[in-house]
Amino acid sequence: MLLLGALALQSANAFAGIDVASLTAFENKPVTRVALSGHKVTKDYVITRELETRAGEPFKVETLLADVQRLENISIFAEVGVAAEAEGPGVAVTFQFKEMPSLTPFVGFAYTDENGFSVGPGVSALNLTGRRMSLSARAYFGDAKQQWLRYSWPWIKGNHVSFDFYSARLTRPDKLNEFEETSYEFNPTLGRFFGRHGRLKGWLSFFRMESDVDGKTLSPDNQDLLARTGASVGWDDRDSWTLPRRGWRNELSLVRTMGDGDFWTLDVDLRRYLPVGRRGRVALSGLATLQSGTVGEDVPQYLTYYLGGSNSIRGYKPVELGPSLNGKNQMLGTAEYSWNVVPLRRFDIWKFAFRVGLELAAFTDLGIAWSASEDLRWDHGRGGAGAGIRLLVPGSGEMLRFDVGWSEQGGFVFHFASGTKAAAQRNRVR
Repeated sequence: MLLLGALALQSANAFAGIDVASLTAFENKPVTRVALSGHKVTKDYVITRELETRAGEPFKVETLLADVQRLENISIFAEVGVAAEAEGPGVAVTFQFKEMPSLTPFVGFAYTDENGFSVGPGVSALNLTGRRMSLSARAYFGDAKQQWLRYSWPWIKGNHVSFDFYSARLTRPDKLNEFEETSYEFNPTLGRFFGRHGRLKGWLSFFRMESDVDGKTLSPDNQDLLARTGASVGWDDRDSWTLPRRGWRNELSLVRTMGDGDFWTLDVDLRRYLPVGRRGRVALSGLATLQSGTVGEDVPQYLTYYLGGSNSIRGYKPVELGPSLNGKNQMLGTAEYSWNVVPLRRFDIWKFAFRVGLELAAFTDLGIAWSASEDLRWDHGRGGAGAGIRLLVPGSGEMLRFDVGWSEQGGFVFHFASGTKAAAQRNRVR
């Protein structure tokens, strides 16, 4: 029997596309063989290392469904199917795949509330050499001109030993700090799992900031060079990396900045996902960023946090709220309910296959930023609420968000952003 549609509500743990009742007929029978079909680029070992359903082991429906989920998590397949059939005294299992494009050139865009849209060419390779390595490059032009390249190999050997490299150049008017920014970033990262859910990372980065206005950098020559070294420990037991409905994703990171700056940064990032009914979920997220030093002496002004906008407190424009609510430290909290309208499913465009879905969401945000301890008080914080639409696009930034936020001071504000709010709120430019 052919059991397709594993993508549809698999990440919601509904498994609507899988005939679980039929699978239970094989429960505890020996698996005689596990076969793979349909993949043309992906190496077999990239698939088999995700599988716990193995020949010689008893067949477990729960194990099979978890295998499908892990295959979805790696975001290189537009569709995953499963076939199971009796073979002698046991059961033969076949995983069937439709791969997403391994190399995609396109015209793309980036957007921030402060600088608007930038548009230009890009290329994404999600599965280089069939080993799940990814390479992305962009050259966008507009109010913000940016060129960046990212390479990632998330499982080189061992327990997910990984390497990630990011390099970028950005030229833009920094409207909040009132200068023309030209910045360069170079950031290699090493990581690994410990156990199934533990995460460890370490990195060394170099950041250069150039200003066209005196007094914006710590260095008197209008050029700062910052060297950073950092490490993080995390815990991730989400049921899905793409569309989680239950579990935690937490991270604690500590970064030392040297060079023209001299300060420590501590990030505490907590995210909790809870299922509500068959298609709903609640996402709770909290971020606290604490920095040592004095702004203007140890910490550059351009590395302080200005609140307001799509990725901090919705219902405000950052150029309106940011000048009155900013500082070297920040705390942000969000509660969001989302309802899955169109489950993630395969769509074909010519010879290319992609996964796309749609959600509706309602949210509330709270936040505060401060430098002096006396500014850390309840009446200094701000909040907003609203609703929006989520276009789910695994493999291309997870989602596009279209929100309308409201606050008593800011009124109704339209927001547009890419990626999850919980991830994007950690960006320097957001």
